[in-house]
Amino acid sequence: MRKLFLIKIVHTTADMGSVGQELIKEGMAKLGNEKWIENQRLIENFWNELETEIDALGLDYSMIRIYQDGLPCDGEMGLRIVRKTAEKGSRNYQIIRNLVERGAAIEATESPDLLRKEYEHIKAIISAETPDEKTVVTRRYEQVKDELIQERDAYIANAIDATLGTNETGLLFIGVAHNVMPLLAKDIEVTNLD
Repeated sequence: MRKLFLIKIVHTTADMGSVGQELIKEGMAKLGNEKWIENQRLIENFWNELETEIDALGLDYSMIRIYQDGLPCDGEMGLRIVRKTAEKGSRNYQIIRNLVERGAAIEATESPDLLRKEYEHIKAIISAETPDEKTVVTRRYEQVKDELIQERDAYIANAIDATLGTNETGLLFIGVAHNVMPLLAKDIEVTNLD
């Protein structure tokens, strides 16, 4: 039997790569410094509790496959991305790094082309120079966002089906906007980890 723990995550600015600093500025502008700091504290608590919950599962790490929202490669390149993002302070990637150090394997989860398309839209929104330009590029993204996420979800479900073996357990770290569960192969037993 194949098992999958579905872990809905909240992305942090450390997860967002080169656009992270701009997202911090926008978040602080929208929320104000005090609420921004409180929000960051809540997110940190979420990750601490999640790490404790994963540890309590008593998993055989040699039988674990990790699927990460936004991770398009596995092997040495995937490990480099995990380590680099963990070093930048991503709790999500620090947890994954710790799991890999215990024997879990990371899998290429996403399509590089689909990720690039989404990144281009987000970058255009962040780098818009005027409010009118920001409105236009935001509308453009809103028009394709749902379809893009559906395509990403289908790709993720196929990647899991292709790599999760019999008697293995997967951990899928996935953003809250995604809905991969209905697309997963029927022989995968799914448990939400909240």
